[in-house]
Amino acid sequence: MDFNGKTALVTGGARGFGRTVALMLAREGADVAVSDVLDTAGTVAEIEALGRRAVGIHADVTKEVDCAAMAEAALGALGKIDILHANAGTFTFGASWTLTEADWDRVIDVNLKGVWLTTKAVVPHMIERRYGKVVITSSRDGLRAEPNYAHYCASKFGVIGFMKSLAIELGPYAINVNAICPGQMTDKAQPRDRNVTSHRYWDMVTGKPGSTYDEYDIASGRENLFEEGGQLDYAEVAEGVLWLASDRSHMVTGVALPVDRGWIAKRGG
Repeated sequence: MDFNGKTALVTGGARGFGRTVALMLAREGADVAVSDVLDTAGTVAEIEALGRRAVGIHADVTKEVDCAAMAEAALGALGKIDILHANAGTFTFGASWTLTEADWDRVIDVNLKGVWLTTKAVVPHMIERRYGKVVITSSRDGLRAEPNYAHYCASKFGVIGFMKSLAIELGPYAINVNAICPGQMTDKAQPRDRNVTSHRYWDMVTGKPGSTYDEYDIASGRENLFEEGGQLDYAEVAEGVLWLASDRSHMVTGVALPVDRGWIAKRGG
């Protein structure tokens, strides 16, 4: 996939999945604006080391003024935005009746409202040029629910509904709008959670208390149709984002694409 001459804005790009997407876009030739509430300097430096232009932008996607400034900064630095990866997200864990109002509001605000505000700031520029690729990060939990993530599932189901509506609205302008729906994933080379001693989600996946990270990783893989290999690697899922962001997918819009090693298919949907 040739992204030479293309520019991209990736939210939630300081670390994790967003960082992986930003770096992969840069390796394929794109210049990248990286937005996050965290320090983006590391990702920016890695992109520049690949010979691409990069800019780091501090922005809270739950605030309209931040999103407007983010779009302005990206356009000022790169001149245009061909690709928007609306990726910033968060989650907490717990049965729906145990969640706090703060839990609910934070997850919905970042995962759903944040996507709306991000696209609201960027889409008018794409409409002017009658060109753009919008890829939104949803989740396998946006297509099929699991317990103890009611607020997260609500946000990710909502994102898909929003994506489909936005795709219809932007169809007359030849702008593609799609969602990527990852399965459980991690950075296989440097799993961030390896130093965590325990997590209730791990115990839910393994079916036993006190699970280690390695036990959880293996059990997470076995939830999928392709059972071996543990969780997906960020880079494996990012390939789907790159395809949706490329001109090779120009006939695809309004689609929620699972990249989940068959997690959803294994559950009959």
